[in-house]
Amino acid sequence: MSPATTAPPQPADRRLLGLLRLLTPREARLLARFAAGEDIDAIARALGTTPGTARTQLHRAMRKLGVRTRAQAVAATDLLPSTALAPPLTPPTAPAAQAAPAAPAASAAPAPAPAPADVFRELCATAHTRLVQQTYLLTGGRRRATRCVRRALAAASRRRREVSALADPEAWVRAYAFEAALSPWRPGGPRRAHRLQLPRPRIGTGPTDRRRDRALLKALRRLPRPQRRALVLHDGLGLSAAEVAVEVESSTAAAEGRVRAARAALARSVPDLVGPDPQAPGFGEGLSALLHRAAVAACPAPRDPRPGLVRVTGRLRPGLVTGAAGLLTLAMGAAVVGTLAGNGPAGYFRPPSPALPLCSAVGTGSAGPAAPGGSPGLRSLWCNP
Repeated sequence: MSPATTAPPQPADRRLLGLLRLLTPREARLLARFAAGEDIDAIARALGTTPGTARTQLHRAMRKLGVRTRAQAVAATDLLPSTALAPPLTPPTAPAAQAAPAAPAASAAPAPAPAPADVFRELCATAHTRLVQQTYLLTGGRRRATRCVRRALAAASRRRREVSALADPEAWVRAYAFEAALSPWRPGGPRRAHRLQLPRPRIGTGPTDRRRDRALLKALRRLPRPQRRALVLHDGLGLSAAEVAVEVESSTAAAEGRVRAARAALARSVPDLVGPDPQAPGFGEGLSALLHRAAVAACPAPRDPRPGLVRVTGRLRPGLVTGAAGLLTLAMGAAVVGTLAGNGPAGYFRPPSPALPLCSAVGTGSAGPAAPGGSPGLRSLWCNP
């Protein structure tokens, strides 16, 4: 081993190592591919995102490290092993598949990629039910969960070529549905964790499974939205902390902290249901079974959407919203122009004023007798008789 490899890291290198641990897994992959010489378009295609999003995430990663050029990014990525910065994009092969004998060259040819329309139809037919059940754990309402999943499928239909090229199209639809379910513009529990919180009473659990499911959902809605999403992904779906971090775009340490905080909150709220100790062995498995039972019992068999109707809705909805916004803008502009031109609303609803002359003529009354059927007029000292 050369002396260069055994030399202790310099203080600058130790500082850079600390900064590299702040990167999210996606940012680490982007930085590793950028340091390897790939351009933004190639990185976006490899990670299943748009070039604009890839460029934004790459700039954020470089700002965290304080680097500006590709050479500085190469020097930064050399401090960590390649497996730490660029984990494989595809899941590892099973041991049985690794031990299988090599197939002939003719059978090893890659299968043709499915058509985007076939991938979308499969999503609507096979993934819709479990997506609604998973989203129900975040919202607590079947109709809202179904609406969020339909909106996610409509968005996938508009980008079906991009979504069908991903390794896991269902994960893209699930992430979109979860974002819609936890939108800050809709009610659904606290948006973030607060340092100062009043102690809440425990939630009572009944003897029946239905009352227990309601108690679990009530405890879930007490959780902050980031913690609730991380808990559902980790304990409900069985994703690892690294996979949760990739989906919610956070660091692995932050994802693990959210899961631990959510488990502790559930242990305080419903200890009779999930257990009083979140560190006990089997706590996660028991919580996963409870989450699955509550979701399946509430949404046993939601009606699958028709792919054609979802595609049409996905195309019409953005156009209708844009058109309505345009018409509202035109109406407001016309009202402003009309007001500035002197034709404001007060001009249309102002009552007509009576036209009575101050000094009337001889036949109108003030300077002589009133005319037959006419107004007597006004009498004034300023009028000549």
